[in-house]
Amino acid sequence: VQDTTPPTFTAPVDITIYRDGSCAFDSPTATTGDVTDEADNCNVGEATYSDAWDDTDPCNVIITRTWSLVDDCGNAAADQDQIITIRDTTPPTFTAPVDITIYRNGSCAFDSTTTATGDVTDEDDNCNVGEATYSDAWDDTDPCNVIITRTWSLVDDCGNAAADQVQTITVQDNIGPTAICQDITVQLDATGNVTITALDVDNGSSDNCAIDTMWLDVYDFTCADIGPNAVNLT
Repeated sequence: VQDTTPPTFTAPVDITIYRDGSCAFDSPTATTGDVTDEADNCNVGEATYSDAWDDTDPCNVIITRTWSLVDDCGNAAADQDQIITIRDTTPPTFTAPVDITIYRNGSCAFDSTTTATGDVTDEDDNCNVGEATYSDAWDDTDPCNVIITRTWSLVDDCGNAAADQVQTITVQDNIGPTAICQDITVQLDATGNVTITALDVDNGSSDNCAIDTMWLDVYDFTCADIGPNAVNLT
C-alpha cells in the first residue's frame, strides 16, 4: 500500500511592510503571515519557506518567499510564492531658519545667501536624506522694504517629502543720506523778493542707494533778509 497523494496548503497573501523609525523592518511570519491550512490525506507537518531578496532599490525591496510542503511519505505540494514588499514612507524632518531682516550696504547691495540669512542644519530621516533646498519669491514693490519669501523643501532618498516651510527675509536700507551744502549769493528781484531751491544749495549730497527728496527750511527771502542767512538742507 502506497500513499501518492500530495498535501495541500495556501500561501499567505502578498503584503507590503514598512521601515520603522530606525529604517529597520520585520519580515518573519508573525508580521507577514504564515501557512495555517496544511492538509493531507494521511500525515503532514508544517509548510516551510525560503527567501530570495532583491534589494536593488532600497526604497522598494522585494522578498520572494517560496513556500513548500511535503507530507510524511515524501509527496510534495506545488510550491507557492508570496511577494513581500518593503518600503519607506516616513517623511524627513527639518527646521527652517528664523525670519530675518538684513540691510543694504554702502553700495546699496545686500547678501541674501544662506551665509547671511541662515541655513537648515537639522535634516533628519529614518533612513537617508540629503540637504534641504529652497526657492525664493521676491516682492520688490517697495525697494526700501523688499520681501523675500524663501520656501524650504526636503525630500528623502525614497521620495518622501517633508512639509514645506517658509522663511521671510526682509531687506531694508538703514543708512541715512549725507547732505553737503554750499554757500550761495542771490539777488533780490525788482519787487524785493527771491526764491531759492534745494538744488541751489546742494553741493553733491549722496546716499548709498538714492536720494528721493531734498528740501530747505527756508525758500523765500525779502529785503529784510539782506546779509548772511542760515539755511538747512535736509
